[in-house]
Amino acid sequence: MIETKDLVFFFGGIALLGLTALPLICGRRVISVPLIYVTAGMMLALLLPDWPSADPRRSELALGVIEHLTELIVIIALAGAGLAIDRQPGRGGWHHTRMLLIVVMPVTIAAVFLLGQWAGLSAASAVLLASALAPTDPVLAREVAVKGPNEGDEDDVRVALTAEAGLNDGLAFPFVWLAILLAGAAATGTTMDWGRWAFFDVGWRIAIAGVIGWAVGQASARFVMSSWGDASGGGENAGLVLLGTTFLAYGATEALDGYGFLAVFIAARAERSFTRDTGRDDYVAKPHRYSDQFEKILLAVLLLWLGGFAVSGVLSATSWTDIAIAGALIFVVRPAIGYLALLPTPGDRFERFAMAFFGIRGMGSFFYIAYALGHAPFAEAEAVWRIATITVLMSIMVHGAFAPIIMARIRPKAPQSPAAARTAS
Repeated sequence: MIETKDLVFFFGGIALLGLTALPLICGRRVISVPLIYVTAGMMLALLLPDWPSADPRRSELALGVIEHLTELIVIIALAGAGLAIDRQPGRGGWHHTRMLLIVVMPVTIAAVFLLGQWAGLSAASAVLLASALAPTDPVLAREVAVKGPNEGDEDDVRVALTAEAGLNDGLAFPFVWLAILLAGAAATGTTMDWGRWAFFDVGWRIAIAGVIGWAVGQASARFVMSSWGDASGGGENAGLVLLGTTFLAYGATEALDGYGFLAVFIAARAERSFTRDTGRDDYVAKPHRYSDQFEKILLAVLLLWLGGFAVSGVLSATSWTDIAIAGALIFVVRPAIGYLALLPTPGDRFERFAMAFFGIRGMGSFFYIAYALGHAPFAEAEAVWRIATITVLMSIMVHGAFAPIIMARIRPKAPQSPAAARTAS
C-alpha cells in the first residue's frame, strides 16, 4: 500500500531534480519555472486527498510553519543577494537603488493602502496588505537579479533590483509593525502611540540592524580569511560559513529587537567588501553557491505549498476588487511610480522600464502576513491572505514569463576604470 509519506518523498525528489533542468528547458519561453511548480502543487492537492497541506488560516501550527519556512528562505535569499553584488559601496552607481528605496517603496505602500481602503479594509489591514506587497521579493526575483559574485553580469538593472530586494524587505518592517500596533489599538480601544512607532520601530530597529549586521559580517570575514578560517582550508565548510554568519546576524539582531532581514543583507555585504582586500576574492563564490542550493530546496517546497494553498479555498470569495488591486499593483502602481521616480537617474528608457516593471512579489509577502497575524488580531485577515495570494500568483505568471525575455536585452556595461569610479563616487 502506498503511503502519503512515500508520495511526498517521490514528488519531492522530482521537484528538486526539476529545478536543475527546467530553467534550461524553459529558456526564453513565456513560461516560468515557479509557475510550473505552483501548478504542480495545485494538481497534487486536488488529486491526492491525503496530500499534506499547511493552511495558515486554519490553525496556529500551520501559521507558525508557514511563517518560519518563509522566514528561512528569505534570510537565505538575502544572504545570497548580499554576496552576489560586486559593486563597491559608495555614492556612485547606486542612484537607482536609492530611488527605489527612498521614493518608490513608500509611495507604493501609500498607494496600496489607499486601494485597500477603497476595497473596504480597515486601516490596520490596509497597512498590513500594503507593507506585505510593497517589497520586491528576494526569492522570486532570481531571474532579474545578479547571478553571483565575479560573474561579470552587473548591469545597472540587475544591481538595482538585487539591492532593492535585499534592503527593502527589512525596511518594510516598520510598516508591518505599524499595522500590528494599529490592530492592537483597535482591539483594545486604546490610542496609537505614534512616537513609540517612530522612535523604536523605525529608528532603533533599523539602526541596530545596521550596526549588528556590519559587525557580524566583518568579524565573520576576518575569521574565515584568517589562518584558522575556512578559506585557508580550501572552502570545504563554505555552507557552514554561510549558515553560521546568516543565523548569527539574524538571531543577534532579532534578540535586540532589530530587523533581522536587514542585518543579514548588510552582514553579507560587509563580508563581500572585506574579501576584496584579502587576495582571496574568489572564495566568496563558494558560500554563495551554497546559498543558491539551500534557497532552491526551500523554494521547491514553498511553491508546491503555494499551489495547494491556492486551491484550498482561500480564493473562493474572490471579488473583482481583489483582482483589481492585484492588477493595479503589478501593471500600474509599481511600474508608473518606479518609472517616474527613475527619470532623474542615469540609463535609457528601456532600463528604467525594466527596473520599474519588475517589482516581483513572492514569499516575503506571506512571511509578513503570517508574522503580523501572530502578533495581533486582524478583522480582515481572510481578505489580506486572498489579495496577497492573487497578487503573488499574478506576479509569478507575468514577471516570471517576461523576465528572461526582457533581461536578455540588457547587457552589462563595460567596467569603469578606477579613476572613473572615483570620479563617479
